[in-house]
Amino acid sequence: MIEKPYEQISVGDRNITRGRTITEADIVQFAMLSGDWQQLHSDAEYAAAGRFGQRIAHGMLVLSISTGLTPFVSPYTQALYGFDRLRFLKPTFIGDTIHVETEVANKVDRGDDAGVVTWSHRIVNQHGEDVSVSEIKLLVARSA
Repeated sequence: MIEKPYEQISVGDRNITRGRTITEADIVQFAMLSGDWQQLHSDAEYAAAGRFGQRIAHGMLVLSISTGLTPFVSPYTQALYGFDRLRFLKPTFIGDTIHVETEVANKVDRGDDAGVVTWSHRIVNQHGEDVSVSEIKLLVARSA
């Protein structure tokens, strides 16, 4: 996603990441890290009797994994401004494979050395369904 300087990024640029399968270990480790042991994520019997029929991944876990799938590693990434219009549309189950699809929606100059780039950010499951959508804003450096 950020593999080039601000001035080389164009509105309409797209990226599709590799996939990543969500595991039970992911859910348990995220619950341990976050302290979120809500029964929908951690209690198989409770979840089986509920709306989705099984445990689901934490929305924030899915979002966190999506940031790991998205290439932000470069000398041009300066700061995450945040996520706007974040929605979790469908549950993500143990065994689902997600990937991220992005498209540059907007660019705003921030001085001579950087600009803020807004991407549409879609987390998509193996069935081609959007499980989460948002806009992500990043401060991106210009080339030296």
